[in-house]
Amino acid sequence: MRKIALLTLLALTAQAQTNRELNTLVQQVLTYSPIIKAQKTQLQAGEIKTQIQGSYAKPIVAYEAGITRIDPVSKVTFATGGVPSVLQFQPNMNYNTNFVASQTLYDWGKNKSTIDKILLETRLSQTQIDQTAFGLAFQIATVYHQILFLQNVVTIQKAELGRINSHKAIVENQIKLGEALELDVMGLRIRAQNQETKITETETQIDKLIDFLQTQSGQKGLKEQIKAILQANTTKGGIDQHPSILSLEAEKSVFEQEIAIQSKASTPTLAGSATLGVRNGYLPRINGEVPAFEDDFKLNSLVGIKLTVPIYSGKRASMQQSLAKIQQERIAFQKDDTQTKLAYELRQGQANLSLIQDKLATQKKVIDQAKYAYQLGEARYKEGTIKQLELDQIQNLLEEAQLQEENFKFQFNLQQLDLLKTQGVKFWEL
Repeated sequence: MRKIALLTLLALTAQAQTNRELNTLVQQVLTYSPIIKAQKTQLQAGEIKTQIQGSYAKPIVAYEAGITRIDPVSKVTFATGGVPSVLQFQPNMNYNTNFVASQTLYDWGKNKSTIDKILLETRLSQTQIDQTAFGLAFQIATVYHQILFLQNVVTIQKAELGRINSHKAIVENQIKLGEALELDVMGLRIRAQNQETKITETETQIDKLIDFLQTQSGQKGLKEQIKAILQANTTKGGIDQHPSILSLEAEKSVFEQEIAIQSKASTPTLAGSATLGVRNGYLPRINGEVPAFEDDFKLNSLVGIKLTVPIYSGKRASMQQSLAKIQQERIAFQKDDTQTKLAYELRQGQANLSLIQDKLATQKKVIDQAKYAYQLGEARYKEGTIKQLELDQIQNLLEEAQLQEENFKFQFNLQQLDLLKTQGVKFWEL
């Protein structure tokens, strides 16, 4: 039991080490990605919007200064002692300067509801960022596994090239001894050239994929960091935690808050205001004589409270509520559709994974048989009982069987990634 436990621990440790390479690469891409950085500016904008909306609950202080010319103004003429006197109650030139302050005292929670909506919108932006990061991470993981698959293909192709060159060397030696013809080696030379071309094409594909990863991560020298992964992590998650579902739920919360805001649209607002300043015109003008400055300009103040009660707005709030409810219905349908599709993909993925596992088990037996057939063929070829063409056919079967096994392994890894994606598992955070 101790030996089994130790082997299990070592296997898990090795898998964690190899998985760490991919996780590190994904984290580098998510940190560097300009697309995600652009989306994150929406979070900063959300914070500022919250602060702006919160400022509406604070007092507003302003300074005002004005000059007003009035023509004509009211005048009264009195006859006193036979001499007429003109009494002007307001000057033609009116000067006014003051500080004005206003403050919303109570709005029945309307401002707080708006702040809550902005916070929910910011949360929605975060879920959208998570969606983008989620899709990008699995794209990088897929490319990573493509590179591993092609690296294994190159290894098989080079091994095959080695066998071809080995046979070519034997035949060339036989030609020198007069035991074979030049024609016998021509086919091997062509096969070697074709195999070298295949290797070059595969290595070019690898370089292109590595260049893609380097572009996405902003890192250089990734070729040395691509290391084999034993298997993708198969930690199970729930489709309810899938980023698409979480984003829809966040969007639904925004519209719920919109309904709450519009339900308060008809509630009153209580506000206070105050002014403090200096203006002229406190003394009337008699016969056009302007009073002294200190008598005419006086300190003045005003304090008041205003209650604003909405009565009619063309049913605007009711229509906004109806619109938000329609959006909620849309989200509910989208959520049901997304859950149905994810559940279907999960069932299909598990069935495909089981099928690929069976194919892998069968393919291992095929490879064992192909290797045994090649050993027999090589021995008979050395004895001269079969021709080069027959040995080439056996050799091709072995290469095809090995390549098919790598293809099944590649499909297995991709299917595991698809299952993790369907389950909403962020493998790079595990």
